[in-house]
Amino acid sequence: MPRPNLEGFGDILSRLLAPHLHKPAFQLALCQNAWRTLLGEAAVQKTRKLTFSDGILIAYLNSDSLRHELRAQQTRLLQGLQEELKDQLEIKELVLK
Repeated sequence: MPRPNLEGFGDILSRLLAPHLHKPAFQLALCQNAWRTLLGEAAVQKTRKLTFSDGILIAYLNSDSLRHELRAQQTRLLQGLQEELKDQLEIKELVLK
């Protein structure tokens, strides 16, 4: 009896998500998840809003001390976000306000 042609879960998931990758709301959701993963819940609570457009992620922060700390680590943070989003999305610039 021949084996059925089985696909991996990652392949199926990639195929299902592909049509949505270029939608702004989906891109913003990917950015928000990466932000939460890298910075944790405490930083998310101090983030007023995230926007993503044309490869630029803008983070509006409620805390001056958090803004100062993130600016000091801005290059590493951008690299971490890019690594987190690997093949899904490209963040060219990170702006902290």
